[in-house]
Amino acid sequence: MSEGIRFETDRLTVAVWDDVIASSEERAALSRDLIGVLTPPVLAHLPPSMQLSHPAEISDWTTARQAESTVLTVRATGADLVGLVILARAPGEMYPDTFHIGYLLAEAAWGHGYATELIAGLVAWFRKQGDAVQLWGGVSRDNGASARVLTKNGFVSDEASATADAEIYGLYIPCDYDKLYRETKNALGQPGAIVVDFFETQTGWPLRVLDVGCGQGRDALFIAERGHHVLGVDLSPNGIADMISGAERLGRAVEGVVADLESYQPTGTFDVLLFDRTLHMLPEATRYESFARLLRHVDVSGWVILIDEPDNMRGFQEALVTSPHDWQILDQAAAHVIAQRTS
Repeated sequence: MSEGIRFETDRLTVAVWDDVIASSEERAALSRDLIGVLTPPVLAHLPPSMQLSHPAEISDWTTARQAESTVLTVRATGADLVGLVILARAPGEMYPDTFHIGYLLAEAAWGHGYATELIAGLVAWFRKQGDAVQLWGGVSRDNGASARVLTKNGFVSDEASATADAEIYGLYIPCDYDKLYRETKNALGQPGAIVVDFFETQTGWPLRVLDVGCGQGRDALFIAERGHHVLGVDLSPNGIADMISGAERLGRAVEGVVADLESYQPTGTFDVLLFDRTLHMLPEATRYESFARLLRHVDVSGWVILIDEPDNMRGFQEALVTSPHDWQILDQAAAHVIAQRTS
């Protein structure tokens, strides 16, 4: 995601430096500019591996940064280099994509609001992409100015990740599913095996199903085709519109509601409450509360089907245990649970 970053703010032009360092002539010019940027006060808060003891080390420093991170040049009006942004992507397969942000501004650029403007532009660029992303920034405890730059741009202190020397700030940018659904038909593909297997066995009577986070209706339409009554709720107007259009083509009655899952309160009860990889997109502070609130709308003998990230399952299982109703676990694994309300 980070390889093609380029954006402009009122006073800054920011772009990955790959093309620059690929040209020996442009790299040499960049090295000369970096000598004026990477001064001891600018590097003071960085680890030993990122320090410079002599300008002759600039080339090796550049090579090391390129090998471990995505680096952006920051140029002010007139094309003067005033700093760098260093984006380190968390290793391994992780949802969402996770980046640690560092930035270096030349001493001459301090005190002019460039840092706040720079991070605002970077956050706006990530939001525009439409993909879910987690951004982290570490700040020395004696660097209040940098902490304020992050909080002004929506980052929140994460005390659990802090160390004795550094505060950690995080910003979660959710996927823009409305953009995805507007641009891509059937964006999430076909129903998964857990949903298919459950509803293939429910043949006795029509069930009332609440599909929470229904998107374009990949589950809702499959369920409705098997004769069940489905209400789909999603934050995306485009997703709901696609689901309703799909139901009309199939000749099935599917209802759709555009609503925020963090506050949605359905009317009445349902035989099945379905969460198919939905709740992991909510902030942790409201994820389990939303699940517990909607559990109250499952009828006696009804089911909840929950598919989510493995790391979240313990919190959902605790919500079932502390529910005012009794639940029997019928099936569970690392990333899903199916439970039936028994009283």
